[in-house]
Amino acid sequence: MIKHLSISAVLAATLLTTGAARAEYPEKPIEMIVAFAPGGGTDVAARSIARYMEKYLGGNARIGVINKPGAGGEIGWTAVAQGKPDGYTIGFINAPAINALVVEGKTKFKMGDLQPIANLVYDPGVLVVPKTSSYGSLKDLIDAAKKASTPLVIGTSGASGSSEHIALLNFQRLAGTKFTPAFFGGTAPVRQAVLGGHVPAATMNLSEALQIAREGNIKVIGVMSAERSAYLPEAPTFREAGYDVVVGASRGIAAPKGVPAEVVAKLEKAIDQALKDPEYLDAAKKAEIPLQYLASGDFKAFLDRATTDLEATWKATPWK
Repeated sequence: MIKHLSISAVLAATLLTTGAARAEYPEKPIEMIVAFAPGGGTDVAARSIARYMEKYLGGNARIGVINKPGAGGEIGWTAVAQGKPDGYTIGFINAPAINALVVEGKTKFKMGDLQPIANLVYDPGVLVVPKTSSYGSLKDLIDAAKKASTPLVIGTSGASGSSEHIALLNFQRLAGTKFTPAFFGGTAPVRQAVLGGHVPAATMNLSEALQIAREGNIKVIGVMSAERSAYLPEAPTFREAGYDVVVGASRGIAAPKGVPAEVVAKLEKAIDQALKDPEYLDAAKKAEIPLQYLASGDFKAFLDRATTDLEATWKATPWK
């Protein structure tokens, strides 16, 4: 009888200790990986949410944003997918760019190697031209492209298969013309190319173009959203010009597959609370971050649909 009681006591103590350890997450700093260089839309979103997540994770929670740019995001996303599934490695993933790399077979991971936590941002694409450009509308650009002896060069902040590139492919198909994409692999270099007049036009995300557009240093001639953006209401949509191009980039947080369910739930709850925090909402509004929250299950469904759609597109018209 005494022996049975001793075993029961040991088991109870073990369960209590295990429960306490799990309840203490996070016990050490969390690395939040950003697969792009500092200063871009993803980096801004990451740094703005990190301290509010710390607030709602509680205790001595600390989140360090780590930039691992290169290969169109593949380097950073690989670091997330191959990280230890303990909740201390998380990172921002960008759809459909990450899905496209997987579909192309350019990654060492599959989408199933990631555990979606929550989506935070949906940022529509835009087409911009230098301030001195003679193109004042999408029609002007298309007319010039059709008359040109060689395809017009369109810069893009993403890589092959990024949301901007897919948008460009859709646009040229609908417009009945052809463009030559120039992949800059990041926001800063493509912005400099447009500002310097080194490319006749470029695609990027709206949040990445807002400041220089308002300063009058570039012209936004098309927004890839269903309706005009409240952030830049004077800029027309592609649909207004007769082209059904609605494309954007989502920015959400994921972890390596296998993270304990209670850790996923705690991170998801912290993000949800952060996105409802009046102080954060005010900061996001000032930073003009286009928020769109999706909880873990909805975010996974969104990513699954994006992969399925891109697989179909890849089979029909590979974008290499």
